[in-house]
Amino acid sequence: MTVKQRLALPGLDPRRADLTVAGVVLLDTILQRLGAEELTLCDLALREGLVLDYIRRHQKEIVHIEQIPDVRRRSVLELAERCHYYVDHARHIVNLSLALFDQTRAVHGLGDREREWLEYAALMHDIGSHISFGRHHRHSYYLITNGDLRGFQPDEIEIIALVARYHRRSTPKPTHEEYARLPSGRRRTVRTLAAMLRVAENLDRSHSQVISGLTVHVRKESARLELIANGDAELEMWATGRHIAPFEAVLDQPVKLVMTPAPPPPPKPRRRAVTRGAARAAARRP
Repeated sequence: MTVKQRLALPGLDPRRADLTVAGVVLLDTILQRLGAEELTLCDLALREGLVLDYIRRHQKEIVHIEQIPDVRRRSVLELAERCHYYVDHARHIVNLSLALFDQTRAVHGLGDREREWLEYAALMHDIGSHISFGRHHRHSYYLITNGDLRGFQPDEIEIIALVARYHRRSTPKPTHEEYARLPSGRRRTVRTLAAMLRVAENLDRSHSQVISGLTVHVRKESARLELIANGDAELEMWATGRHIAPFEAVLDQPVKLVMTPAPPPPPKPRRRAVTRGAARAAARRP
């Protein structure tokens, strides 16, 4: 056939008219070598194969998408999991940090956006231990800023990373280059959130979740931080007392730590005694 005749073939893509002769020769040779009499065409092509291959190799990520539709939260959890974070400890620090944040909103005046930053910093504050424990707060900063977090603005990632970086050792200082680059309002946010994360971290110093809850009472001249303990919390009390100063600066008043034992569990209901006669009667019932 000439090109014009081939263009008239029903179902032939005009863009293939010049290549179809070589394609037919190749196909005819393959069928002869195989001794095949029939050919079944596949409705799928290379693009569909790429999609199926991606699904096969990323099943865990796809399950995460279904379970956690928020791309920001999902991205944070994926980075934490890649760095083998301490799940129970991190979640407990999140709960304690957010309790401090929520109960002092009237003082610090921060909103839901900053609350989210604190939550994500608390989740990832220890991921630097994946590199080295001794300076893991600095490694956490590096991993967060270079962890390809999705859905965040660059300044948000910087704030989250700095809050995680200041959960131990040094507090924010103007001599720290990354901190000094922030506008004054953002520096105040970092100081406030880092102070709460620092207290929460020390309230679980033993990583045993011995502090089950807390209540903050802010008064005119002083504040009380009442802690509910379900075990020996002497280490947590000592560590928190050493690192409470930044939180006192946020409240602009001294903070007194008060320990309250956890209430005992409610007694189990007593089983009513059953007489032998009643038991026999019950057994005879259909």
